Amino acid sequence: MYGIVLRIVKRQEEAEEVLQAVFLKIWNNIESYNETKATLFTWMAQIARNSAIDRTRLKSFEMGNNTGSFDLSESELKTDSEVSGIDIKVLIKDMPEKYRLLIDKMFLQGYTQQEIADEMDIPLGTVKTRLRDAISKLRDQLKDEKHLLYILFVM
Repeated sequence: MYGIVLRIVKRQEEAEEVLQAVFLKIWNNIESYNETKATLFTWMAQIARNSAIDRTRLKSFEMGNNTGSFDLSESELKTDSEVSGIDIKVLIKDMPEKYRLLIDKMFLQGYTQQEIADEMDIPLGTVKTRLRDAISKLRDQLKDEKHLLYILFVM
């Protein structure tokens, strides 16, 4: 979750502050978690992502730049694409491009499914289907690595 936050806010101290707030939100709202909708990690990662985006927008607004936009450069992704010892880029490098791009945008860059659909000019249903297929392929790759499956999100 720290990696998700850091890629969005870009500063280590700020990422640590946001992450601390995220853990408090999780602790205070754990009763709202619904295991039929997502895995625990997915739910927590979404809280982290939303909190980081909120912090970025607030900072941008306070500085007089109320666009609230932020971009992740490709060089940042290359240097920080590892999640808990698992290099996602290595896992997806042999996947067909249509899956690899979606996994990269959603899980490494923090895009929503709707943002991906808009940017790539493909229907939202296609994005969802391809992501589900890509995750299934990743699960197949990692079926013997049960302790690593927590990185695979349930749609």
